[in-house]
Amino acid sequence: MDKIIKLDKRHLEQLADVDFECAHSVDVQRNLSREDMKEYILQRINKKQEIFFGYKQNDELIGYVTMIPHFPGYKHCEVYWLAVKKKVQKQGIGRKLMRFIEEYAKEKGFRKVCLYNGKEMKEAQSFYERIGYKLINEFKGYYGFSTGSTTAVLFAKSL
Repeated sequence: MDKIIKLDKRHLEQLADVDFECAHSVDVQRNLSREDMKEYILQRINKKQEIFFGYKQNDELIGYVTMIPHFPGYKHCEVYWLAVKKKVQKQGIGRKLMRFIEEYAKEKGFRKVCLYNGKEMKEAQSFYERIGYKLINEFKGYYGFSTGSTTAVLFAKSL
């Protein structure tokens, strides 16, 4: 049975599994371990800025999306993270998570959803464009990595 649930610290191991198994190009490029990802997720949870939602299929967490309920602009929010395990990518899970977060944002009174994406992540950008997001701007040096691409692109969608 497929369902979307709210996530918290109790789901840390499963969240790390999703991130590790999604083969995010920046993580692969930076050669992050599962433990590095777990620590990063725990830091994000402890900051209490993001709201985490996960997609469960049978009893396995296979994807998740997070939202930060503030972003510059009137009633704007940010999708901070979207990850889907590689083995189930291109099956509509990311689309369902994005649709869910957009409806959630709309119910909370937000008018626009914004998100940043790495400039080199062309497949992800194409995905966002297919679901109605528009390219707003590009920010060189946005990511503070010492290697690889540090340019981000900003996308937004009106609700």
